[in-house]
Amino acid sequence: MGETALPKGQNLEDAPERASDTTPAGEQPVRWEVVAVTQGPAQAAIIRGHLESEGIPTQARGEAAGAVIGLTVGKLGEVKVLVPASRLEQAVEILERPAPDDDETAWQETWDADAQV
Repeated sequence: MGETALPKGQNLEDAPERASDTTPAGEQPVRWEVVAVTQGPAQAAIIRGHLESEGIPTQARGEAAGAVIGLTVGKLGEVKVLVPASRLEQAVEILERPAPDDDETAWQETWDADAQV
């Protein structure tokens, strides 16, 4: 998933980034913003997959000690999902969309078909 611990004394804002992650020629610096904070890597992976399926690059950052000992709660289990600052608003909109309820849709289609008979 790409969780990375920051070196001691380094803040998230100071972390080195690769411009090639979001710019074709890799010429412009990229500023990453936190779009979600999860408890454990599984939830972060789901969020990342959802955003990446919509074309938004992501990174995940978590405390290495938590990953090593398998913690998924508290500060050591925290994983931050980051997106380029230029795509933050779009990422928030995507995450706030209600999820489609496929089961309810299938049930409604069956109900409508029975009602017409």
